[in-house]
Amino acid sequence: MILTTSRKPSRKTRSFAKALSRFLNWKYIQRGKMSLKDFENEKICLISEIKGNPAFLSFYEGDKKTLELFFSVSNIKKSDIERGEVVYFGEKYNFFNAISSKLLEKFDKRPYFRKRIVERDNELYFYFLDELIFKMRIFEVKRSDQNP
Repeated sequence: MILTTSRKPSRKTRSFAKALSRFLNWKYIQRGKMSLKDFENEKICLISEIKGNPAFLSFYEGDKKTLELFFSVSNIKKSDIERGEVVYFGEKYNFFNAISSKLLEKFDKRPYFRKRIVERDNELYFYFLDELIFKMRIFEVKRSDQNP
């Protein structure tokens, strides 16, 4: 998955994009003047903002939007997040596909993960080594297969 931002992201949006990409092992690309057409045939996640704060995640496969997420994010702690497996605790918001079927099979055999996403009500908590890196409050999720 490739993560990028809107054309002129704020400092907070850039730091959120970097933290999210490191956490989920995604490739972060500074967009600059690149068009979304430059990412054809790729799975991308586009972060957009409202008044300088990250507020939307739009997921694309090729040129088709598959999912849109409306959220707010808490202050992001700077941390040296290492690459590695991510485990997701929750049922409602596993749209990041952070937990794969392989990990589900291994879960009982590997009880400790360095990176965890914990779901509580409409909030997602992103932990690295038991330290809270950031928190996302989910307001709305729109899937392209849903009717308006």
